[in-house]
Amino acid sequence: MTEKKPSLSEILRANRLFVILLLSIPIVGMVIAAGLVLYKRPDNTILALGVIFFLMVQYGITVYILIKRLDSLARRGEDNNSEVLID
Repeated sequence: MTEKKPSLSEILRANRLFVILLLSIPIVGMVIAAGLVLYKRPDNTILALGVIFFLMVQYGITVYILIKRLDSLARRGEDNNSEVLID
């Protein structure tokens, strides 16, 4: 009756695309915001676009680092599981 619960590495491996898509939603919002700034053409367009672009790059780098860490965590989990099975 007791079922084995999936490990974090198995969950991340199974839902990797969903996690990446979920983390990409703010970037889509920033692209829409940049489009609206270009459409409205306020006096400080360059400043607004500069801030949006800076935040987009910063968030993109953060998501990239997070995804790499999650991949290494999933790989480390696989290595630990294989060692347990060998012993």
